[in-house]
Amino acid sequence: MGADHEKDFLDNMVDSVIAIDKEGKIREVNQATLKLLGYKRTEEIITLPFEKICKDFSTAGLKDKLPLAEQELIYLDKGGKEIPVSVNITTRISYPDDIILMGRDTSKIKDLISDLTQSQKELKASYEQLQAGKDDLVRSEKLAYTGRIAASIAHEIRNPLTNVSMSVQQLKKGNKIKPEGFKHTEIVERNIERINYLITELLNCARPARLNLQPYDIHKVLKDVLESAKTKINLQGIKVTKDFISKLPVLKIDKEQIERAFLNLITNAIEAMPLGGNLTIATEFNGNFFLVKIQDTGKGIPEKDIIKIFDPFFSTKHQGVGLGLSICYGIIVSHGGTIEVESKSKKGSSFTISLPIEQRLTRTERVK
Repeated sequence: MGADHEKDFLDNMVDSVIAIDKEGKIREVNQATLKLLGYKRTEEIITLPFEKICKDFSTAGLKDKLPLAEQELIYLDKGGKEIPVSVNITTRISYPDDIILMGRDTSKIKDLISDLTQSQKELKASYEQLQAGKDDLVRSEKLAYTGRIAASIAHEIRNPLTNVSMSVQQLKKGNKIKPEGFKHTEIVERNIERINYLITELLNCARPARLNLQPYDIHKVLKDVLESAKTKINLQGIKVTKDFISKLPVLKIDKEQIERAFLNLITNAIEAMPLGGNLTIATEFNGNFFLVKIQDTGKGIPEKDIIKIFDPFFSTKHQGVGLGLSICYGIIVSHGGTIEVESKSKKGSSFTISLPIEQRLTRTERVK
């Protein structure tokens, strides 16, 4: 890519781009950087030491550590105001001795997260004032607020993310990337897919997809989910017991959504028993509802966490996003059902899903 073409490309990017030479001085910036830092002309910032516009950050020895992704830095604007930015740092193809920093102002997202955190605290305080029978109301309020935040985050992130994706595709199509640079485009594309997945999960948690209700055999759905998890069950030496009722109702459900909820719950049960144990899945009638109970003999859920496990962003897993059980909750509630949990430390957990019988076609089935 020629110098003029590269400059035009950088100036059209929504992210701040700063090129630093081997001496740590600013060689080039794009228009987004000038706007972010409050400068009117490129000449005001060119040749300044990078440390002049970045707080507590040194470029010494940086090149040996590249590439670096999602570095949390503090830029300083022309008036000295601090601006939090998330920066990806790599080398520059056209000037191998240069370092490129691509940064995005995270203050808006941090404000959104701060608002969400504050809202969670307020909702928790409200919850403590309610009696135990009002759990569903509190969860509905949380999901509704999460929906508003999810829409804001999706808008703030997906628009620039689309620009990044399109820019990468244009570079690849134009054969403007040297072979050694393709590994960097692959990193970009993988991270774009990851961010899009997380946004989709967040939106699914807050606003479950419109249901496509059709009559399905619930036992067959459960058997299909168990079959998909069979490899992991066998590897961990888990014994599975199916205690299914003989008279089977065919329920009107969204098969894909219910499968997702069951798979999440069964996967959680399997992960709670890494050294083996018993997984029991039982079904029964209860008035106008059909119950599915998924029980494990794993480590259990701490009593202090029981009340929070369906909350968005709460997770006890090391790398958990904290949306799985929230999505399950949304799917079950959207079907007009409920989900409850009982757990004892070191003895296991039991999740009970209650689904309304809207269409009941019973038949005698041999239980396996």
